[in-house]
Amino acid sequence: MKALKSVEEAAGLLGISPWTVRGYIRDGKLRPVRLGRRVLVEEAELERLIASSKAPLGNVEQVDAVGSAVEHVGGNHA
Repeated sequence: MKALKSVEEAAGLLGISPWTVRGYIRDGKLRPVRLGRRVLVEEAELERLIASSKAPLGNVEQVDAVGSAVEHVGGNHA
């Protein structure tokens, strides 16, 4: 059996609000499993969302602990 998470659990794992998870479901970014009135998300579906959201390496900046960009990684350095 596949591991299922509630909207609230999925939000906690992703570090976002349950409303954002519901929005992702509404927008088709996450495919839910509906059991009666319960809306659940498979762990594999959360992993798929994370994998599809990763930025290409050429556009990534390293960020320090305060959130300031410290160095551009990849791409052209002119």
